Amino acid sequence: MQEPSPFPELAQPPVQAAESAGATLTFVFSDIEGSTRLEQAIGTVAYGAIRERHRALLRAAFAAHGGEEQGTEGDSFFVVFRSARGAIAAALAAQRALAAEPWPEGAEVRVRMGVHSGEARTHAGSLLGIDINRAARIAAVAHGGQVLVSEVARSLVRDEGQAGISFRDLGSHRLKDLDQPEQLHQLVADGLRGEFPPLRTIGARPNTLPAQLTSFVGRATERAAVDRLLAGHRLVTLTGPGGTGKTRLSIEVAGHAADSFPDGIFFVPLDAVRDPGLVASQIAGALGLSESGGRPARDLVVDWLARRTALLVLDNFEQVVDAAPFVADLLRSVPGLKLIVTSRASLRISGEHEYPVPGLPAPPDLSGLSAMERAQLPLRDRVVDAEGLATYESVRLFIERATAVRPGFQVTNDNAPAIAAICAKLQGMPLAIELAAARVRVLSPDAILARLTSQLTALGAGSRDLPERQQTLRGAIAWSYDILDAGDRRLLERLSVFRGGIDLEAAEAVCGPAEELHRDVVDGLGELADQSLLRVVDGGEARFQMLETIREFAAEMLVAHGEGDLVRGRFGAWFLGLAERARPLLAGPDQRTWLDRLEMEHDNLRAALDRATAAGDAGTAIGLAFALWRFWQMRGHLFEARLRLDAMSAAPWSRQSPVLHARLLEALGGVCWWQADVAAMRVAYEEAVTLWRAAGNRSELANALYNYSFCFTISPNPREAASNTDPDGIGWASLQEALELYRALGDERGQANVLWGIGNKEYFSNDPTAGVATLTEALGIYRRVGDRTMEAWALHMLGAAKLRLGDLEASRGLFAGALRLFQGSGDASGLTLVFDDFASQAAYDGDPERAARLWGAARSLTASTGAGLASYVDQFLDQFLRPTAQAMLSPEEVARLAAEGAAMTIDQVVAYALESGEAPSGS
Repeated sequence: MQEPSPFPELAQPPVQAAESAGATLTFVFSDIEGSTRLEQAIGTVAYGAIRERHRALLRAAFAAHGGEEQGTEGDSFFVVFRSARGAIAAALAAQRALAAEPWPEGAEVRVRMGVHSGEARTHAGSLLGIDINRAARIAAVAHGGQVLVSEVARSLVRDEGQAGISFRDLGSHRLKDLDQPEQLHQLVADGLRGEFPPLRTIGARPNTLPAQLTSFVGRATERAAVDRLLAGHRLVTLTGPGGTGKTRLSIEVAGHAADSFPDGIFFVPLDAVRDPGLVASQIAGALGLSESGGRPARDLVVDWLARRTALLVLDNFEQVVDAAPFVADLLRSVPGLKLIVTSRASLRISGEHEYPVPGLPAPPDLSGLSAMERAQLPLRDRVVDAEGLATYESVRLFIERATAVRPGFQVTNDNAPAIAAICAKLQGMPLAIELAAARVRVLSPDAILARLTSQLTALGAGSRDLPERQQTLRGAIAWSYDILDAGDRRLLERLSVFRGGIDLEAAEAVCGPAEELHRDVVDGLGELADQSLLRVVDGGEARFQMLETIREFAAEMLVAHGEGDLVRGRFGAWFLGLAERARPLLAGPDQRTWLDRLEMEHDNLRAALDRATAAGDAGTAIGLAFALWRFWQMRGHLFEARLRLDAMSAAPWSRQSPVLHARLLEALGGVCWWQADVAAMRVAYEEAVTLWRAAGNRSELANALYNYSFCFTISPNPREAASNTDPDGIGWASLQEALELYRALGDERGQANVLWGIGNKEYFSNDPTAGVATLTEALGIYRRVGDRTMEAWALHMLGAAKLRLGDLEASRGLFAGALRLFQGSGDASGLTLVFDDFASQAAYDGDPERAARLWGAARSLTASTGAGLASYVDQFLDQFLRPTAQAMLSPEEVARLAAEGAAMTIDQVVAYALESGEAPSGS
């Protein structure tokens, strides 16, 4: 039977009601001290019975005093009370019941408890709040049989003397993961043990870890990984560029490991030290040792640590890396010593385990993804909203620091995209994010994002109490730059012309030769990576990346040293050559390889285009655009392509060379076709025909005529019949002239293109039977010459013609062949239309649900590619889906099913289209 409470309880509202009203609750955590050892000692079966009896005793005590159990795992409890008095009375009753229980011999159960009061909120049916975490941390530092009470909870119990209890002040203690120390008290009452060892807090052992004034956000994965490294090894080096959070992570790991180092944890700042010979003296100072009597600092340190189990945190080792042999000597001489080192370069000594500290996880930068990449993301990652952002640690850091300078700051669906883009552009770098968040005091997230074109300028000064090198991004990077030798500085500066990634071949071509750098480029790349100024990208071939902030600093140095024009010229020439090598290979058997290569280099290609366009360098700008437009179309970069091509076409320098201008017009006309802008396409293609006819180049003229014919194939208005698009026969005449030219030239591929164009006109002119014959002839040639892209398009059009003729089996096979080819190359435009093909097939088959899902997938991908063919895809609703579904599906059901299709990834849609089974679950 439970004893009566020492406190008279008043009627209280339920915990959920109190929580909703923002009232103060009291949280109790408990667990059995040494439960694993106890189970090993008495056996699992006996321990299981003891644990259940312990649970019964605690539940009875908690329930008798109004406790509401929130969670039980193993031997632990989390219980919420409406008052501090009830919580403390329950803890006292529970400890007395445990003490009175006749446990089996050798199986004494000692339970530690923590009590804290504060606020909590309900989320997804669970209570959440920092005060709950604080209560758990208080319980974790107690000993078995001890009840620890926070100052807040104790202050809510004003009549403890009358209740026969008291509180012993144990002082202020730092708790793991919490920034502010906690004043702790021990519950004292009859029936409770009174004396315990010192609490298991960080401050219970010697340590000189600097107190942190801001919370530690995220990094659970990284801290757990470094915890494991430190548990198994004696030297762990945290590497990374300035501002990545190495120092803060080292402090958190060291504090977390306090129980393993009874003789202390000592923080040794080395940022002010330049002479490697002074490292031993700096360590001696951190240990509180005075150098006297002429004894070397090294001997003082070794003698003091010799019989101790301690941890040293050596912070900012990069500028004294030549002291690495001393560190190795220290580890050999002191067997109980472990080290955490933070450095921008590893020490390269035996026994070292390096942990590169990454940026915080950041949302994907959707603006930098191709349509194919966006379509492969899960649906939740394709949309940026306030709820989804909270899962990213970089965003949580931004929010917390922004709230500190502007308490009313909140993330909304309106500002969420800007916050996501800020964290993505800053690549999750904690220092950069904190500096950006500080700007919330006077700027909106959208305004901050707009200013990030120059990160070093936009993210100026931070907190004044930080080391000078950490107050600005410029200071953090300059620190690393200054310790490089002249050759590595020059290489870093030249590498700044790259955007997004750097491979060895390009680096040697753009930054070399070795004679100019006075060192080998490959060796220099390795050294810069060792100094955390470059990051090695995981993958098959060696590739490097540079943080945007470092790139910006190095670019300033490149200009200051007068090499900007030279290196940028080499850069443009290299990437023009790459694009021109790729262009003829984008349709062949290696098309996927080259499309992926261009996608990987897209940021570098953009940089080359931007510079050439700004400089009016028509040869480079138009050469790149002409070589890349098919890549832009196939990978869904049509919005960007149109903007670039329109801007070039409007520039006077683009018209100085008729040949270059004609190529620019071909690229522009092609992009207009894929955007279904027939009027603009006709203007571009018509002028290109004129230019090539004047130039007398028969091959180019034939190609221009073939392109021009498509202006008369489809209607500018998707709702109008295509049979009215060529009343004067201009399109037919252009195709006939092109075919004659290609035959005279012996150009088999060119002839196949014209036949494909004729087949299209026949199909759209409502003569699918003729279209089948012509398209079949073109298909045979494409297969013979190895043009995989046009083979896929021929299959697509043949399938459409067969479907219109009612040959469902043949059309299904043709669509499947096109789909596999488009998937193999990653052609977003092709996939869009073939998904629509399969939707039409399903409608003909009388399966409106399947048709609606596939139409939704096609419409979603069309929208993400920037293709103007959406209006033509939309015709499917009127021509096939609505008539088929009107007797079976409501408009709401059509919309729901289409949304399911839009939520699928590309691979899921392909599988669903090819297999006549169920839609993927969870899409």
